[in-house]
Amino acid sequence: MDDYASTAEPVEVPENTYVMEPTENERFNPEAVKKVVDNILQSSLESQTYDPSTAPHICREICQEINRRIRELGYVRYKCVSQVSIGETRDQGVHLASRCLWDSTLDSSVSCSFKNNSLFCVAMVFGCYYE
Repeated sequence: MDDYASTAEPVEVPENTYVMEPTENERFNPEAVKKVVDNILQSSLESQTYDPSTAPHICREICQEINRRIRELGYVRYKCVSQVSIGETRDQGVHLASRCLWDSTLDSSVSCSFKNNSLFCVAMVFGCYYE
């Protein structure tokens, strides 16, 4: 036991930074996120037809891809939540809404939509800052 204790590396405990808000280049950029989400929706759904049995699986895949690509943008202290809804196009009207309780100076959201002859898709991304 003593041999293990002497060879183990000490655990570093990070100091508090007392950073209460992001710098200007760390802020959630809705325009950049919108471009990413629009590209994902276009590439994922342009050749798809609506099938109610595969729509939930496609929604999960798109959400995972959105989250992966947003992480690549480098929003370190932001929690990004994505929600994707897919439905069949049948000359109907659809209203999707969301409500959030957040800090309007630091948090933001993006909403993108896609439509082809068979389906419609609405993707919403919420970026919430961790203090």
